[in-house]
Amino acid sequence: MDLSSSAIAVASTGTVLRDKTVPGLHLKVTSTGKRFFLYFRTKGGVERRPKLGDFPIMSLAQARQVAKSFLLLVAMGEDPVASRQSEKSAPTVKDAIDDYEKKHATKRKSGTAAVALLRKYLEPKLGGEKVAAIEHRHIAKLHDDLGAKTPILANRVVQHASKLFNLCITPWGYRTQAQGNPCKGIERNKENKRRRYMTIEEAKAVASRLDHYKAQFPAGVAYIYLLILTGTRRGEVWNAKWEWLDGNVLRLPDSKTGAKSVYLPPAAMEVLAQLPKTAATITGIGPPYKLWYKVRKEAGCPDLRLHDLRHSFASAALASGLSLAQIGELLGHHSTQTTMRYAHLVEDAAHAAVAQTAEVIGQRLRGNT
Repeated sequence: MDLSSSAIAVASTGTVLRDKTVPGLHLKVTSTGKRFFLYFRTKGGVERRPKLGDFPIMSLAQARQVAKSFLLLVAMGEDPVASRQSEKSAPTVKDAIDDYEKKHATKRKSGTAAVALLRKYLEPKLGGEKVAAIEHRHIAKLHDDLGAKTPILANRVVQHASKLFNLCITPWGYRTQAQGNPCKGIERNKENKRRRYMTIEEAKAVASRLDHYKAQFPAGVAYIYLLILTGTRRGEVWNAKWEWLDGNVLRLPDSKTGAKSVYLPPAAMEVLAQLPKTAATITGIGPPYKLWYKVRKEAGCPDLRLHDLRHSFASAALASGLSLAQIGELLGHHSTQTTMRYAHLVEDAAHAAVAQTAEVIGQRLRGNT
């Protein structure tokens, strides 16, 4: 029976209608509906019978148009079915993040944190989209949406997404060089250097709240105290294993700057003594962000980040008389230039010393000595 609109309307289950206008186009009526198919052979002689669409969602005119486009590609030596299958199986953004975690994150010091950000912010928005379909506008919108409330976080997400898409181009081949990196050209939000340190008053309040939650969250409290007392990075505490403990020295085989020895003061040793040795790592947990948000808010310093505790350690070390070189060694800085970010503390200490000296001189001038 010939394929026509009137024939389609009365066709019953099992009927096959063949089109005279476009060779190979036919409609088959199954028990679940009416569907357009196209039969053809590729230049290599491979038989193909792809489904084009369902009637009436796809009209006869539309089916003929699609069929003609398929046959044109075949005449040019292409295989539109293979292309369709390839596109259908092309990796999604979620697939790319999975690959990033398996193949690349373990090679970077910040890999775990990068994966966490990509999982939390990129995947929910674009995870189901094909990697090759992501455009600049998609990333720009994500950056703008995050930047409205968290501008620095928005920058970090785009930073890690950019690395992800670079890998998708080379070496993974999920995007072509012509498609490029969709993160390119995203104008980052302005970032000001933070000089946030825990004051003496804040330290007392933080300690009070930590002690309050000690029984409820022992591992989390221990984690934060180790950051405060040693100036280590969050990831260094996260990955630290009991087997690396050598007396009162934690010998890290690897860190952001390579192998590193963390010298543990008596207070830190007391913290370790109260932890059970049941987990592979010392604390058995990752950075306790939720606990820290609660503690810092109740302590009256809601803007104090966990990383600021490292800065606070450097400030306290300087106040105790250590030089910048010594502080850099304690913090595990690879470059003296990195330690120089704390140089302003030297200036602050100098200003305080000058003011104190001037006060003494003033008292002498007034005859009050």
